[in-house]
Amino acid sequence: MKRLLAALLLSPSLAIAAHQATGIKLVEPTADRVTVWTRITRDAQRAPDEGPLPILRVVHRQTGAVQPIRDNAAYPQGRPEVSFPPGASLATIRGAAIGARGQTRVRHRAAGTRDWITSPWRDVDPARDFTAVFALSGLAAATRHEVEVEARPAAGAAVTSTVAGGFTTAPAPGAAARVVFSVMSCQKYEMRDHADGFAIYPSMLALRPDFMVNTGDVLYYDHGPVHALNHDLARYHWARMFSFPTLRDFHRQVGSYFMKDDHDILANDCEPGSRTGDFTFEDGLRVFHEQTAQPMPPYRTLRWGRHLQVWIVEGRDFRTARSKDGRQAATIWGAPQITWLQQSLAASDATFRVLITSTPIVGPDRPQKDDNYSNPGFAEEGAQIRAMLGAHRNLTVITGDRHWQYVSTDKATGLEEWSVGAATDKHAGGWNEEAPRPEHRFLRIKHGGFLSGEVTPAAPGSAASLTLRLHDTAGKTIFESSRP
Repeated sequence: MKRLLAALLLSPSLAIAAHQATGIKLVEPTADRVTVWTRITRDAQRAPDEGPLPILRVVHRQTGAVQPIRDNAAYPQGRPEVSFPPGASLATIRGAAIGARGQTRVRHRAAGTRDWITSPWRDVDPARDFTAVFALSGLAAATRHEVEVEARPAAGAAVTSTVAGGFTTAPAPGAAARVVFSVMSCQKYEMRDHADGFAIYPSMLALRPDFMVNTGDVLYYDHGPVHALNHDLARYHWARMFSFPTLRDFHRQVGSYFMKDDHDILANDCEPGSRTGDFTFEDGLRVFHEQTAQPMPPYRTLRWGRHLQVWIVEGRDFRTARSKDGRQAATIWGAPQITWLQQSLAASDATFRVLITSTPIVGPDRPQKDDNYSNPGFAEEGAQIRAMLGAHRNLTVITGDRHWQYVSTDKATGLEEWSVGAATDKHAGGWNEEAPRPEHRFLRIKHGGFLSGEVTPAAPGSAASLTLRLHDTAGKTIFESSRP
């Protein structure tokens, strides 16, 4: 009898249930479309946080020496050796939510309407961590849409899991509409501040944003006791993060745009051609796309009505190594992306233009850093970018990556930059709050939080306005500024 039960549990065609412990993601909403990311898991909930961790050793490929595991480190010559405590496996380690075979489908309708539009069933892809992606199109603009994602273990089987949620489509480009959005960055698993994940998610949700942008460092492959040195461990990082209830609840209700930086691709300050253990920069790009359905090319512009246009730029895919001899200029964004940005900015008729970047353009940054446009290694291109952006007087930059909140203005061009700060107080720091620079309009070091933006259309006798606010993790506004 025990053997029969084991066979039933292990057979994909006879699986008992399909679950969705890592929730859903509603990504890249526009005025008429959205992408729905789904994943089937073996278990209904993540493994307990009190469970065991895998045992990770890194051995130098040539010398055989064991390399110590340190935060922010990479192991280009390292060979990872992964084992598990007795009775544990990749499916049962702390926070795990391992994938499983099965099928998902999406039902959606405009809120307040009666009839559902239902997609065909689709097998999740074991080669892509048991995920499936659905592109919904032909949607009504400026409308709240309801979504249900159903899962079943096999064709013809009963539905065993349903995740309900919804999203808002963008207003048409000519529509004068109120828009609320939030921006966050730098969420580290070991520094979470809520029993169910991160406090900023319910805080952001309370603002009822139309969309959210995560500027990168969605997770930290190169921190904690389990570095992502192969594909299995990289996917483990995603599963344990997005199986937290606060993240699941937020992402089923709000459309999101995901950006990447260094820690969620490979390791600190990584660039194309890098590797750590058995995991390469190119592997990191593929897994990020697999887990977020990030579009290609990853730079894009978003129109949210007459008054707001957002640019999301890509800071990792196209960068070259910093100049070693001083004769060759280094690039972060690359010529094709810069050309696209110049042309799309010139073509825009939006009242307010917001450029969101994963790393600073204005700064200032710490002298020991050298991976962004406010650092010496990219000074030449950085000056060109600031001059180009500063020519658009209704443009504001929002940046992630830095673990402190600030608002600064470039002295040469007048370009303004807002830093959203780290996701938790524990992860905040990196600057001296007692030593602000002349560029700083606002500076806050010891606390995390997020940014929100609100576009208010013109009322009779007034102009439209854009208000940006920096919040603490509980959602309290700690600095705000409006521009008409």
